[in-house]
Amino acid sequence: MKYHALIILLAASVLVNVYFLGVAPVSSGTDLRELQNRILTLEQENADLLARVQQGSMTVQEVSPETDLSTLPAQAGAPAVTEPGSVIDGGATLQAPVIVQQIEYVRDYPFIRQQVTEGGSLVNISVEVVPGKGRVLVQTTPLMGVVFQDAANTAVSVAREQSDANLSGNDVIFSVVADSAVSEIDGPSAGALMTALLLAVLEDRPVNGSVTLTGTIDEQGRVGEVGGVVEKAKAAKANGKDLILLPHENSRYIQYRDVVRTIAGLRLTFKQPEQIDTKEYIEEEIGIRVEYVDGIDDVMLYIT
Repeated sequence: MKYHALIILLAASVLVNVYFLGVAPVSSGTDLRELQNRILTLEQENADLLARVQQGSMTVQEVSPETDLSTLPAQAGAPAVTEPGSVIDGGATLQAPVIVQQIEYVRDYPFIRQQVTEGGSLVNISVEVVPGKGRVLVQTTPLMGVVFQDAANTAVSVAREQSDANLSGNDVIFSVVADSAVSEIDGPSAGALMTALLLAVLEDRPVNGSVTLTGTIDEQGRVGEVGGVVEKAKAAKANGKDLILLPHENSRYIQYRDVVRTIAGLRLTFKQPEQIDTKEYIEEEIGIRVEYVDGIDDVMLYIT
């Protein structure tokens, strides 16, 4: 509104000039000199007003979200675009293992029932840090769930604390691309990976693409338990990964083995749960190396 007022004042000043030049009577040489001095004063005021209007327009342009802030000149008295602790543009990408649920319809005469099967897959997760307003943005090729968005926010919070980076003038953009078999991205199991990716960007550290991981992240930077680690390890192996990082809480894996018993002459088979070491099972049965991690510091030792 204040810029509108300046424009109105500028227009009024021009009208006054016109009045003095063409309308106001001139009665003497003294009056003529006073009139000339007045015109010079008004012209200077016009120039000052015009400069203020132009300055106001540039200020609006600087804060416009559509403007590339890095291309604008710094204005007198305005804060610089880049401040100490700010983050320059950068990005990193890793593949994350996820669980894909598929619903199959099985004929069980005379009925048809649903059967849910689970398998592993890998999705590409990227992070970029760009000039912005301190936002956390997530774009996914499939649909995105609320839990995944929460995990992204926690990842940014932890990475910011770990690196002491000032992200108030930057946006963090997570991008997730999955194949057509994945219809929705949700859950917290990519939280640790997103945190590690962002830390790698903030600290300008290269990312090891032969490694992947699964695990939640909390505000203290602890990596938490997830499900489907065996299926995720199979997907990582199938996609050429050399190492998968698992939360230490996933160190025990429950396997069911058949136990045959004879009761009253009847031979019965039971499924008996058995706890085994997850790392040992995956390395022997699937053929991919496993390391356990407790916190984001452990993750960074392998990821970068």
